Amino acid sequence: MSDIPQPVIDVLKEIGETAKTSTWDCHGTRVILHKALEKIAAKKGIIFDPPVHLVTDPANKQVAIQVTGRLGEMEAWSIGEVSPANCKNAYPFAMAEKRAKDRVILKLAGLHGYVYSEDEAEDFQESPHAELLAYNEAVRDNIDFVFQVKEAVANEEWDMLRAIIEETPNDVKLALNRAPSKGGIFTTHEVKCMKQSPKGDK
Repeated sequence: MSDIPQPVIDVLKEIGETAKTSTWDCHGTRVILHKALEKIAAKKGIIFDPPVHLVTDPANKQVAIQVTGRLGEMEAWSIGEVSPANCKNAYPFAMAEKRAKDRVILKLAGLHGYVYSEDEAEDFQESPHAELLAYNEAVRDNIDFVFQVKEAVANEEWDMLRAIIEETPNDVKLALNRAPSKGGIFTTHEVKCMKQSPKGDK
C-alpha cells in the first residue's frame, strides 16, 4: 500500500495494526476504523474533557457536540454534528460525540489530513470495505473457535462440535456467520454441521 502516509503506518504499528487491517480506500479517500482510533487514544493516553452540547434537538435528530482532548501539554478540540442530512443513525448524541472524539484523536495523534474517520460520513459505515474489515477482525479475534470447529468437523467429532458451539457466546457465532459475501471462513458443509450433524442430531 504505497499510498499510505508514513505517519499513519507508524501510529498503526504502535497498536499492533496495519493499514490493511484498519483502513481502506473509499473512492480515493483513506479512511480509518473507529476501533483503531480508540486503540490509538488508549495507547497514547489521550484524555477527554466532558463534552459541551452546542445543539440539542433530539426530536429533529439535530445534535452538535464539542469535544476537547489532551495529550500531555497538547490540546485539541473538534465538533461532531448530526442531522438527518448527514446521518440515519438512531442514536444522534452518541454519533455526534463519536465523530467529535475521532477528529480530536486524529489531531492529537498527528494524523489529521492523512486519514479520515469512518464516521465522517454515514456511507463509510455501509461500505463493503468496512464490512469486510469488520468480518476479518471477527475472524482474527476468534481464530481458536474457527480452528476448533474445523477440526471437529474434519474428524467427525460431533459431541466435541456440539460442546464447542454451546460454550461459545452467541455474539461470536453471529459475527462469524455474517460474512460480507459468499465464501466466509466456514464452508457450507461446516455451517450445516454447526447447525445439525450429518447424522441428524440437532
